[in-house]
Amino acid sequence: MAAHVGHRTPETGRHRYPVYPDDIRPRLQSVLATLADMEFALERSIESIRANGADEVQKREVINLLRKRHQERRAPYLRELSDLQKRVEAIFS
Repeated sequence: MAAHVGHRTPETGRHRYPVYPDDIRPRLQSVLATLADMEFALERSIESIRANGADEVQKREVINLLRKRHQERRAPYLRELSDLQKRVEAIFS
């Protein structure tokens, strides 16, 4: 099912309803959900490490490593999100 996004046109003040292609909305939702899940998992891991009784220097090192890996894992999803955004902009321009 296509997604409708309402916009008011400046000329008439009425709504016009552009339609996303059927493949964009589900993929966009999936990518955003994956990114949100990854963020949540990172924050939980960091909280767990901070609550740990380990040395503060070790904690910082582990947290920095987690953040680096997190950025690496996020990169392909961010690229896909950027590609989807470009497709949406091309449709509505």
